[in-house]
Amino acid sequence: MSVQKDVFLVLGGDSFVGGHVVQRLKARGDNVSIFDLVDRQYAVPFYQGDICSKDEVLSAIRKSGATCVIHTISPLSIYHQDELHVFEQVIVQGTKNAIDAALTAGVQKLVYHSSSSVVFDGSDIVDGDETLPYAKNFRSIYSKTRMLAEKAVLGANGQGGLHTAVIRPVATFGVGDRESIPGSYNSWKTGRTHVQLGSENKLFDRTYVSNIALGLVLAADHLPAPSVAGEVFFITNGASGRLPFWDFARAIWREMDAAFPGRTPPAKKRVVIPRWAALVIAHVSLWMAWLRGTQATLTPYTVSLVTAQLTFSDAKARRVLGYEPEVEVEEGLEMTMKWFKNEVDAGRFE
Repeated sequence: MSVQKDVFLVLGGDSFVGGHVVQRLKARGDNVSIFDLVDRQYAVPFYQGDICSKDEVLSAIRKSGATCVIHTISPLSIYHQDELHVFEQVIVQGTKNAIDAALTAGVQKLVYHSSSSVVFDGSDIVDGDETLPYAKNFRSIYSKTRMLAEKAVLGANGQGGLHTAVIRPVATFGVGDRESIPGSYNSWKTGRTHVQLGSENKLFDRTYVSNIALGLVLAADHLPAPSVAGEVFFITNGASGRLPFWDFARAIWREMDAAFPGRTPPAKKRVVIPRWAALVIAHVSLWMAWLRGTQATLTPYTVSLVTAQLTFSDAKARRVLGYEPEVEVEEGLEMTMKWFKNEVDAGRFE
């Protein structure tokens, strides 16, 4: 456990997960600054810059006096799912820039926000832990570049006095979510909630965002302990987050029925599309999108994800970091929908 208080710089501090990290650090009285493209909130020192520029990252580290960098920057996968160069530049090269800047500035700690998808090859994962190897056949560019960035972070551990750790969140949702919740909202308002891909019995872990932020901060606090340095940790919501994929989706849609009375589309008979058929449709969708020069609305990766059983163990994080989820899924969903309703009512989502 750290004795001297760290000075924190959160890369992507105005993003979904990064914002919750900043709020947590600020609430406990830490010295925290943000590095991001846009300054939206939080009333802490802000350094504008692009992670694709090592010089801009280095400048922010030096100006902030950071001793610990928490890296949460990533492009939204729904907007760049087929754009290899975006993921390579932001996730892979951007992470290498963060590492190089940290080494140049003499930073002591770097914690990286990765993804559980680095071990997902489309097959079921039941109680997966940190002994799982990286996937051999990645179903998405996002997952592969996350793996490459993660390897760079772990490979930097012990270099030049820098100690690193990696947090792998599992299916994050929560206040500030501009990817999965808006996606569910779009399905709801267009009357597509009756379509189910695959079995409705496959368990799927969900994790509330502030629990992910807690995991990142705990990893930072415990560095440079040998049990943490150079290690990866899955973070989940435990038992409260483990439920069938479609049960959670329908819970969100029920919340939307209640939040937006009078707007609920007419009910339709449920249509269940088997996994194999959904994969065929997704491949055709991807091919048609390529011909039109547009983004596919359904991809093989998405189908693989929502039709697989994906559960992970956070026993290592509990044992080593003392992690315990603070927000249960039911409470998290309630807070998320309250925030999202305000966003919709304010015209920030169509």
